[in-house]
Amino acid sequence: MKYEMVYFDLDNTILDFNKSERFALIKTMEYVKIPYREEYTEIYREINKKWWKLFSEKNYPKEVIVVERFREFFETIGKTLKDYAQVAEYYIDQLSETAFFVEGAENFLEKLIKNKQRMAVITNGVEKVQKKRSKIARLDRFFEFVLTSEKAGKPKPAPEIFYCAAKLSGVPLNKSVYIGDNPETDLVGAQNAGVDFILFDPDKEYDHKVKKFSNFEELIAFLV
Repeated sequence: MKYEMVYFDLDNTILDFNKSERFALIKTMEYVKIPYREEYTEIYREINKKWWKLFSEKNYPKEVIVVERFREFFETIGKTLKDYAQVAEYYIDQLSETAFFVEGAENFLEKLIKNKQRMAVITNGVEKVQKKRSKIARLDRFFEFVLTSEKAGKPKPAPEIFYCAAKLSGVPLNKSVYIGDNPETDLVGAQNAGVDFILFDPDKEYDHKVKKFSNFEELIAFLV
């Protein structure tokens, strides 16, 4: 194997977060008794992306962004609610209930395990959500641990979360690689920590001059 340790981002690298997100939003709209419209998912997605960027830039703590994203979302669609924190909690509960693999990811991980590749996850996702989704998908079949920013104390792109992962695995970062789909958090975080990085870019939307793959077949051929 090329690397002693392979770390993965979780959402939209291994698990299909977009699918879970849409499911949770539909259930949340039912909860607040507002008819769901298909365009709501994209509206929410862009707002959510903005707030997570603010989190990664250390402008707001996670407990603030998970609520404020919903305040902005409902204001954007012209609705006012009494308790955004309650709605945010309901959404997180629903998000925790689903785990769908990105197409081809489960088979890819099975092949790596057969090759005795050591693997773990480094994610900025909410601890409660990632813990439950990991259990649903039985990720312990593949990964030694799932390290969230809440556990590490710092989110990507801060290097501390990678240092924490290296301490947990006992493998130096110069013998490891990180694979993720987000240049702003995953790529920059890996660069800050001095760990090799691979961009998973199935839609071929990025032109960053880094090693990147658009499918798992190419990726496993490189890793083994």
